[in-house]
Amino acid sequence: MREPSATLLAALAVILVAPARAASPPAGTTVSLVWFDPEDMLPGAFEDARQEIDAIFGGIGVEVRWRRGGGGSPYVSPERPEVAVILLSEDRSHGPSSVMGLVRRGDTPSRVAWVFVNNVRTTLSHLPLKARPGPAEIPELARAVARVAAHEVVHAIAPEAPHARNGLMNEALSRRFLLGESATIDARCASAVLLRLAALPAPREASIAPGPVSFPGF
Repeated sequence: MREPSATLLAALAVILVAPARAASPPAGTTVSLVWFDPEDMLPGAFEDARQEIDAIFGGIGVEVRWRRGGGGSPYVSPERPEVAVILLSEDRSHGPSSVMGLVRRGDTPSRVAWVFVNNVRTTLSHLPLKARPGPAEIPELARAVARVAAHEVVHAIAPEAPHARNGLMNEALSRRFLLGESATIDARCASAVLLRLAALPAPREASIAPGPVSFPGF
């Protein structure tokens, strides 16, 4: 996986915030995601994508907590971070079209997972890419974007998890997989995610530190 360009990283000012008080499932069984679609690349299909991601993480016993983000949205918690899932039309570092998503890789969890929707559309053979996705494309695109996003969220939470030979964490997600009946996280990657989540304190221990989110080119 490539790292995002310095421009992309500098453009996103991310501060993570969690509720000071919340009735939550046990720590280690939840992950919080904030969904950003500043270019409206998946019009009217957030619920479809959300349900797909819920099903993927539900398969390993993890509940996803959601918030919709937008320009200027607060989002945050240093102790138990949320992960921002950010949809953009394209990778503005001009990487290859085969790269559908990325996270900044390192030894610690990341706070941001990027999805490059036009690269997903290329994999799905949706044309022309200069036009916004049409109604006929949206159901396929929502499922595919959700699976790419879930792949990147796993990398964000558990950067040490390797790619797998099969399933969601395969290094190269094909059209057939992106539109297939189901997507599963392999046991090794699932274990890495669960261990990372279990090591985090409960959400109620997080402090509130709201801050703005901005997007490259906006």
